[in-house]
Amino acid sequence: MTQVEALLLSILVEAVVAGLLVGGLRWGSAARGAFSGAIATLLTHWAAWWACQALIPQTGYGLAVLLVEAAVIGAEAPAYYFIVPLQMRRAVLASAIANASSTLVGLALYALDLA
Repeated sequence: MTQVEALLLSILVEAVVAGLLVGGLRWGSAARGAFSGAIATLLTHWAAWWACQALIPQTGYGLAVLLVEAAVIGAEAPAYYFIVPLQMRRAVLASAIANASSTLVGLALYALDLA
């Protein structure tokens, strides 16, 4: 999978998950949740992609993904905080759930040799 394909898939997954989460839990507007997920992913995906590429040789795939995703969750939480808006604890949780979802989709595609 190319970086652009991974970006588009991540935006789709995170926007849908964030919209359903924020709207479903009545934390705010589903549309704002989806927009937050899409914008946050658009802003961080390139850095996450290259950070993983740089870390994998030193740490291995699993630890690289874990470290990068932890950083991305923190970097994306402010989008949820300001755009939805959510309390910071909910913003971090929304970011974590959206990012875990797109990471799991990516890992599943990789495991199925579709990525």
